[in-house]
Amino acid sequence: MSKSLSVTFRVPAELCDDFSDAVIAAGGDKTAWLIDAIRQKLNRPDSNPDARLISLVERMEVAAAALIVGKQGVPGLPYDEQGVIRIVAETINQGFDNGRIIAERLNNAGFQTKAGKAWTKDIYSAWKRQGDHKTKVDAVIHKNE
Repeated sequence: MSKSLSVTFRVPAELCDDFSDAVIAAGGDKTAWLIDAIRQKLNRPDSNPDARLISLVERMEVAAAALIVGKQGVPGLPYDEQGVIRIVAETINQGFDNGRIIAERLNNAGFQTKAGKAWTKDIYSAWKRQGDHKTKVDAVIHKNE
């Protein structure tokens, strides 16, 4: 396996949402998306044809699901506060108080955000800070104990 290095850089604010949306639409993570973009820009194809084929199949599956449900990468169910709170509370009860994991579980459950987008850790963090969501989640957690 080749060695990898951690690289830190800034993204202009006006590109941040587009970047996150593109990552969600691709169905991967930010690192994989950036590596793919760098390889494309440098005209260096992925050295593993099997991985490229699997990636292509996964992207096609996401696109096919989007044709059935709606926008690509966006869950099919509209925002449902009680459903979202239930998923968040269940995830935290299982010991996963992590924004990425919670966002993934909300997307897998099929819930959109209030704005009709897929959940990300950043959107989840902003949601958690708004209103009395924390109080409602805590109430569900304590009720289930």
